[in-house]
Amino acid sequence: MATTNSPSAPSRGFPLWAKIIVSLVVLLALIALAVPYFLNVDRYRDTIAEAIGKQTGRKVTLGQLRARILPGVGLTVGGLHIGNPAGFPEGDVVSADEIDVNVAIGPLLNRVIHVNSVNLVHPKVSLLTNAGGKDNYTFTPAAPAQTAPASSSSSVSLDQIDAISLTNAEVLVGSVSRGAVVPTADTKGINLTLHNFAITPMRVHDWQAESQLSGVTVTLAGFSEPVAFQSGRVSLAGGKMDAQFVADLAKASDVKGTLSVADIEHPEVDFELSASQLDIDKLIAVAGGNTPAATPAASAPAAKAPAAKADPAGAPAAPAKANEAAAAAGRGELIAKGHINVEKITTKPYTVGPANIEMRVYTDRAELFPISIGMYGGTLQISSRVDRASNPPRFTANVQMRNLDVAKVLDVTPSARGKMGGTGELDAQLLGGLSDAWKKTLSGTGKFAVRNGHLPGVNLAGAAQSLAKMSGVGSDTPFTVLEGDFTIADQRVTSKQIHLDSQVGIVDLKGSVGLDSTLDYQGSATVNPAEALGSGTAGKIVGGLIGSRVGKITVPFALAGTIESPKVSPGKGVPSFGAPASASGSTPSSAPSGQAVTPQNAVETLKGLFGKKK
Repeated sequence: MATTNSPSAPSRGFPLWAKIIVSLVVLLALIALAVPYFLNVDRYRDTIAEAIGKQTGRKVTLGQLRARILPGVGLTVGGLHIGNPAGFPEGDVVSADEIDVNVAIGPLLNRVIHVNSVNLVHPKVSLLTNAGGKDNYTFTPAAPAQTAPASSSSSVSLDQIDAISLTNAEVLVGSVSRGAVVPTADTKGINLTLHNFAITPMRVHDWQAESQLSGVTVTLAGFSEPVAFQSGRVSLAGGKMDAQFVADLAKASDVKGTLSVADIEHPEVDFELSASQLDIDKLIAVAGGNTPAATPAASAPAAKAPAAKADPAGAPAAPAKANEAAAAAGRGELIAKGHINVEKITTKPYTVGPANIEMRVYTDRAELFPISIGMYGGTLQISSRVDRASNPPRFTANVQMRNLDVAKVLDVTPSARGKMGGTGELDAQLLGGLSDAWKKTLSGTGKFAVRNGHLPGVNLAGAAQSLAKMSGVGSDTPFTVLEGDFTIADQRVTSKQIHLDSQVGIVDLKGSVGLDSTLDYQGSATVNPAEALGSGTAGKIVGGLIGSRVGKITVPFALAGTIESPKVSPGKGVPSFGAPASASGSTPSSAPSGQAVTPQNAVETLKGLFGKKK
């Protein structure tokens, strides 16, 4: 049976009331989107800037204001600049490229601005301290202006900011010297949210914040490469800041650490750092770079600092000039202190460790003491200071080394491997600059000694005999001590006296070795023939014959070439022969000790030892 639709059947389409509601929602959304384009909120720009200025006591400049209704009532500011106080260089303590502000509607009807949230895009905060100890980040409300009529727009006041979000923020910490900013550290890539940002009074102690450190970089004064954080977090509450992190130290080391600041309003950082390895070559390559500058003027003091220069002879700048540079930056104030542990330190071709360092960082210098480093069976102790007021930074260091296994040190260099053994010690005072040109500025003095050692492949007696036309070179020379003094200047290490004491004889040497490995020495070797010829049967016979007529042989020689390829040649003067002591300890009158003879006479004398007695 066919079924037909009745024309009077009720419609099942979209209800009319729903259509009306949807239409109203769409209309309201369109109005919300359109109203900001017709509402001129930019006319309040000066009023809002004045209100912020009253609460901060600073000059405030705002960019263009644009109203927004969705997703919340608020506005977008085309830029923000809060200036430095009097006594500081021209510039901003806080600036931002753009600001998104959400405000509470209720207080706004009563001409009170209560901000629910503020998002600052690429803000920059500059925290500076001048020579008088004052900072630019303590805000003091300006003196209240005369009461304006109730109808005046200037009666608008800023109440509170509940939260401030920083996106890709930058924080610069530094000091003021001669009217310019001298940065200590420049931190970039920060993303965090601040809570409890009360305006009256504005106190950093009340702020609360938390941030992840991944992607954050810190450029330190004197370094051309930044410290890059791989992971970590930082929190701020009750005026105290704590952080844990893993970071790449200017491509020279991966560092794990913790740091804390007990009072963020008077920052003094306590830190603990550890690393599995530190590459000194990479660290030196990035140290001594340009100081990060907040303004073009910030680099001016470094360029003028006289302490960064050395005299033509390569000697360090006068201490007075270094002190003047430090004084120009104001009295040094402690900003950080802590402990550093490194398991392994490398500088090609050497590897040492572990190392433990106590470090204090001031606004004008860094002090590292004590530094204790395990080194090839011995210990290296260093106390050092780095003056950061100069460009490049300059250092002073007191160095003490004990119980060094010399053979192990030389073994890592193919050209020096196996050339000496013994136990080494060193005392030195060094000065220089932290830059690629460190060799030109390095200077210092000191003394060294190698005890109970040996010179493989060098026969002290054989070398002297060869020069006197007696014998060849070979075997080995054991010695009880090799010691001397040194002075570093003009890229050379100069010694006035180097003395080697062996059972076979002694060597005295003076001259210099260059930092380019070139040798320039003059010396003399004095040999006991009886000891030199050995304890074998032939040695005893020949030694007895020679020893009865010759007590010692002194041969001058010169040492040139390079450390890798030394060259020994006859030195200034002629060989001399001394007669042996008599049984009573006196020297026979016919052959006085130390008597100088010509090489030909020396040979004739030795020939006479083997002639027949008449």
